[in-house]
Amino acid sequence: MQMRSILCAAAVAMASLAMAQSPCSDFWKSAPRASDVRFKVNGQSKGASVQVGVPTELNIIIYKGQDYRISFVYDEKIIGDHIVARIIEKVRQAKKNGPGFEDVTKVIWDNQDHEMADAVEFTATSTKRIAVEVTAPGVPEDPKNAKKGGKANDIGCVGILIEHMPTPVVGF
Repeated sequence: MQMRSILCAAAVAMASLAMAQSPCSDFWKSAPRASDVRFKVNGQSKGASVQVGVPTELNIIIYKGQDYRISFVYDEKIIGDHIVARIIEKVRQAKKNGPGFEDVTKVIWDNQDHEMADAVEFTATSTKRIAVEVTAPGVPEDPKNAKKGGKANDIGCVGILIEHMPTPVVGF
């Protein structure tokens, strides 16, 4: 009898853990892989639920001597036909006016300047912390739903696939 209780409790615990995982957490796995087979999947790849119109950041570390490819995949039914994506460097520096430090951000890449590209490749020239920021525009609301007073679904899945490889040595 006691063994049955233990097994039942274990089954309930495992079911709870499985349901606690977001349905979006593995969404990044559906992103198209790089055509260059030297790129390997980076463990910092992630998927998450994002709210339309709210910027969401994934903080990662990039390492000197590595080439990176970051690509985006998203649920077009909710997110829309594109996402706005930026790569931002965060640097801590002394305040110009007064004591202490402040975080200064610098946009390294913005897909709005690159025809809303869903992927970017770059070489890391130094090790640094960066943020991959995504904002979902959402789909235009259906006029039929507006008349009924229904609210459109505003949370959808976004995946960020990060791939890396050692920077190839080329040239003289």
